[in-house]
Amino acid sequence: MKSLEKVQALEPWDFESLPYWSKVLSELGHGLIIFDEDYKILAINEQTASLCGDIVGEDFSTIFNEKHLSNSLPVTKNLTDHFHGIYELTKEPHTRFKVQGFPFFVGQKLVKLAIISPVQVEQDIENFKLDHWENQLQILYEISRATQLSPKLNVVLQSALNAVIDTFKFKMGAIYIIEKGRDEDTWDLLLAAYKGFGQELYNHVKRFSVESKQLESIKKTFAPRWLERKHIYFPLLRQRMRETDINEILCIPLFSKNTLLGILYLTNDDPMKLSAEHIPFLISLGRQLGVAIDNAQLLESISRAKTELEISFDAIQHNIFVIDYNYSIYRVNRATRKKYGRLEDIIGRKYYQVIYQAEDPPPNCPILLCFLTAKPVQEEGEHPRWGGYYQFHAFPVFSTSGELERVVYYEKDITEERKMEERLRQSERLKSLGTLATGIAHEIRNPLASIHLNIQMLSRELELSEDQAQMMEDIQFEIKKIDKIVKQVLGFARPGKPATTENDLNEIVRYCYKLTRTQLRKKGIQVSIELEDELPPIHCDFDQIAQVVMNLIINALEAMPNGGELVLRTFEEKEKHLIGLIIQDNGTGIRPEDQNRIFDPFFTRKAHGSGLGLYISQQIIEKHQATMDFESKPGVGTRFYVYFSKMQQDGKKAEDGDE
Repeated sequence: MKSLEKVQALEPWDFESLPYWSKVLSELGHGLIIFDEDYKILAINEQTASLCGDIVGEDFSTIFNEKHLSNSLPVTKNLTDHFHGIYELTKEPHTRFKVQGFPFFVGQKLVKLAIISPVQVEQDIENFKLDHWENQLQILYEISRATQLSPKLNVVLQSALNAVIDTFKFKMGAIYIIEKGRDEDTWDLLLAAYKGFGQELYNHVKRFSVESKQLESIKKTFAPRWLERKHIYFPLLRQRMRETDINEILCIPLFSKNTLLGILYLTNDDPMKLSAEHIPFLISLGRQLGVAIDNAQLLESISRAKTELEISFDAIQHNIFVIDYNYSIYRVNRATRKKYGRLEDIIGRKYYQVIYQAEDPPPNCPILLCFLTAKPVQEEGEHPRWGGYYQFHAFPVFSTSGELERVVYYEKDITEERKMEERLRQSERLKSLGTLATGIAHEIRNPLASIHLNIQMLSRELELSEDQAQMMEDIQFEIKKIDKIVKQVLGFARPGKPATTENDLNEIVRYCYKLTRTQLRKKGIQVSIELEDELPPIHCDFDQIAQVVMNLIINALEAMPNGGELVLRTFEEKEKHLIGLIIQDNGTGIRPEDQNRIFDPFFTRKAHGSGLGLYISQQIIEKHQATMDFESKPGVGTRFYVYFSKMQQDGKKAEDGDE
């Protein structure tokens, strides 16, 4: 025979108070039966065994015959239904029982729990009702049911409090949760559920603090206490108790795993006043509520951690995929949805169909390598779908048994970072070249001045023939030419300090167009000017920025020897606080192998070019703390971008780079 005390060893149930109730009901002559939706009896207590024999494993509906009386509810297969009535043993028709049954949660398992009491006289049949102990079991059931129906702590506690007060007909009650106070030796009691009083009293009692030593005695036994009205701390509550003829409050510690989690306060008034003989029930009630608080707080912390994780997951600005062992996409973040499209077009599809737009993964795929090796994989290169330069990371995710379960794939667009790194490297190279050019120019200029002076003296002091005089003039002309080149090199190495004022970028573009429109018309180039209205002003040197724009327009003109289309466009990127200029042509484009060299000094593919135009333009742009970038395809054309920051409104930062 399977007794209720031993059932926990055979089934995964953890309802702590059932053994206690089994013993209590046995002493009072009540039997306890637990059965499932198929009426199979799972467990009985000692009293049931003495009344009915060993019936564990048998069918409840075959052991008992129901007597259909006017006040009875028949037993059904639905575990959520209540039932009650007068039943008799099938084998002993004259042995009758009062039976009260209701659904009951044993841990996470829903079962049917029936309380049976022998019928002594016929009058018991007519006066069939729940007794005091059955009410107590009903309360525990309601607490268990509330825990199962809602994971929210406030809902569970309010439902449990309602069940206690409604069953025992108490006038008021409250449940407090215990939290660590601000001071090291204090604890705060926070009102989590209440019934029987209004807003005024709620505001009066919603929070209070106690010293740690006041809780230590409660933690020793977790036994309930009865407080007389005169010992109540809150004056308004004492007044309310006097008005409603309440003399004492019952304090029930709520605990789980020897940890005090809260306190249940009940006004212990008639008609069902609780006394010391009910201490076992009250401890079980405190334990059950404590377990409910513990579970709900655990669920809330898990839910909160999940929410925070989801927020963090979606806050990452790079594409993240979670891919299962079938190569199907299990989850993505918000950035991925923005980049790849609707969620329904991503989730459940094979990752290579979405990322690579192919029916099979390529052999160098980091995701495939991660699945094959069960090790992290990191690669860099051009994105197979979006272009640009990306970092690709694939991380294995293992199950608790150590099996590879999923792969987290992360891709980061580092195109702009690489461009910035290249610009910094180029800037360092140019700075070194500028320093070198300055040194060389000075070294040439000093002896050149001496040569020039000596030639002038010789020309005056010597009697020269006509041919010799012409030779002297040629020497002086070439010396002046060299000196001019040296001055240019010094200017190229260190462009002049920008004289920044507030200027309209649209006006600079119009000015440069007027200077070049004749040449553009002669070359058969159509010009489209798209200037944004009400563009904020920029702080810049008008002449220097005009020099940059002129240089870019001339480069575009020379890239379209047979005519074409030139676009001059200004715009504002409000989110990035930028003001931009685009100069775009549909000319010959820049060779891929040349695109990393166009800002180098003296680099050119033109027959008569100096190779200094873009170098000087870059220097000027850097002096203004602006940026310049480009994109180009041979045979398609080139587009240059120049960005000025709106944040730089004082015109001073552009001078910081000057030495």
